[in-house]
Order: sequence, then C-alpha cells, then structure tokens
Amino acid sequence: MALAHLRSRTLSGKLNILVVFSLITVNIYIALSIFQATNVTRTRNVISTKKPLETVNSDLSELEAAEIARKMRNKTLQTMCAGDPARNDVWKLPEPKSVFHQIIVDEERKFLYCYVPKVACSNWKRIIKYIQGSLDDINTVEKMDHKKDLVFLDSFSKEEIDVKLKTYFKFMFVRDPISRLVSAYRNKFKENIVAFHKRYGVPIVKKYRRNLVEGNVKGDDVSFEEFIRYLLDTDTSDMDMHWRPMNELCQPCAVNFDFIGSFEYLSVDANNVLKTIGAESNTFFPQRQPWYKPTTQEKISDEMNSVHLNYRQRFVEKYLVDFIMFGYPPPDLKRTDSFKK
Repeated sequence: MALAHLRSRTLSGKLNILVVFSLITVNIYIALSIFQATNVTRTRNVISTKKPLETVNSDLSELEAAEIARKMRNKTLQTMCAGDPARNDVWKLPEPKSVFHQIIVDEERKFLYCYVPKVACSNWKRIIKYIQGSLDDINTVEKMDHKKDLVFLDSFSKEEIDVKLKTYFKFMFVRDPISRLVSAYRNKFKENIVAFHKRYGVPIVKKYRRNLVEGNVKGDDVSFEEFIRYLLDTDTSDMDMHWRPMNELCQPCAVNFDFIGSFEYLSVDANNVLKTIGAESNTFFPQRQPWYKPTTQEKISDEMNSVHLNYRQRFVEKYLVDFIMFGYPPPDLKRTDSFKK
C-alpha cells in the first residue's frame, strides 16, 4: 500500500520511524474498517494517489467511505502526534499567533474553523458569514473578502484562547498536497492576479529561467517546474499560506481538532460539520463560483509530469508530513501515469 511508495533513504531518524509506524497502524486499521463496513470476504481495495487513504469499494456508500477515511486519518494523526510530544502544546510552537490567525471563531455556536487556502476555504467563510448574518445570500456571486466580518482567534487574550480551544468544536479540511499545490499554482500564476505575479512571479522567473531575455519581466508566465523549484528553495515558515504545508498552518497536534474533513469528500464531510455546529436548516454548502477553474486529474498529471523527476522527489519529501499525517499516499514518482486515475 502506501508503505511501498516510501523510500527509507529519503527519510531520516525520527521521522522515518514515525512514518513507518504510522503507516503500519493505518494499514491494519484499513483492513479492520473495511471488514466491518462490508462484512464480505471478497473485497477489492484500491488506494488512490488522488484521495486520502480511502477504500474504493462498490459496496460502500459515499457516506461510509468518507467515515472510514476520517477514521483512518484520525488514527494516523494520533500516532504521529503521540510520537512527537513537543508539537502538542500550542503555546510552545514557534509561531502560535500565526496559527491563531488561521482560526475563525463563532462565539454564538461555539466553533473554531482553521482555514486552509485552496481547500474550499472561501465557501466556508461564505457559510460562516451567512449564518452569522453578515451575508444575505449564500449563493451571492462575488469575490470573497477573506477578513471582513470575520473574527479570528488571535484577537482574544491567552486565557480566552485557552478556553475556546478546550471547549469549542474545532474543525479543518485537508486536500491531497499535489492537487492543492497545482490548484494554487494555476490560480495565482495562470490567472490575472497581478499582485502575485509581481511579488512571486518576477523573482521566480529571474532566478530559475534559463536563457532569460532581459527586459520587462511580468511574472505571469511562471512554469510549474519553476514554481516547484522555488518551493524547494523556500523555508516552509516563510511560505505564502496558499502553498505552506497544511500541518504548519493549522498545527493539528496542538489544536486537537474534533473533525478533519477532506476536499475529496467535501459534500459529505461539510454536511456533517453543518449539523454539528447547529447551522440553520436552510444552510447548505454553496456551489463553486462561476470563475472557479477546477483542478482536474488531467491538469494535475500534465503539470507534475512536466517537472524533472529529481524535483518531484524532493517536493514529496518537503511535503511528506502533509501526505502522511492526513492520509494521502505519496505517489510512485517513477511512474509517469502515477498522477492519473
């Protein structure tokens, strides 16, 4: 399964032991979960490189499959957090305030939502504004203001933060790291977002473009390989939140989330959260906005296969904690079809 995709030479010491132990635990749990869910002896198990450690089985409903995926994710997370106690205290993190700045607070319904860019966070913010009364129409066609009318955890005192972390319902959503990075790249560098072109695109092109013709570099034509090389040369703590690892943005070991849903099972997991937080009956997860360009498997395959194998390997190593912690098997990078269904 996922263990076959890991090469121990790419890992070191503590992380290597932790990953192996985590995956052994998860593989055992997969077998038990599937047996209990299906109660059949002949079962076809397929681990996809596009979804969390999910079991593709015709006998399982979407609801059952999502639940199994969450349980496996929770088991993996528990194992990894237990193996690294230093990450379990939010106040001992290098940047606790940066984590609190990612967490949106609803004091009336007593929930905390840690948003991860490129994991449907705009629609979650749309929902929160709607149920709080600052947005009249949940399906309004407009760009989301990511700060207006939202309250973040970093605006409270230490004592208030502690109480909320201990007593509020806490949730976040995750996504396959490759899919998330391709989505971020296509959004920020392939669309007309001049601010990102100037801040990131221009320096990337100047540093990594071969045979660059000096002149008016606009930064709007960054290749995916150039983007990946930039990520490899950037410390994760200095990354823009759209491509910073998910585990660093939300620090699940320290925050101890009650629910971690996935982009791959968004509809099922979102409905589960809406019920839990007591959203009104007319609240639903909105459709994609018309300007949104979905990241298809074909796009993922095209972009990843355009990157030199060495850079792909190093990319997986850099985001390895995200892959393992949230239950996404790293792809077999030597197979050119490993990014296809």
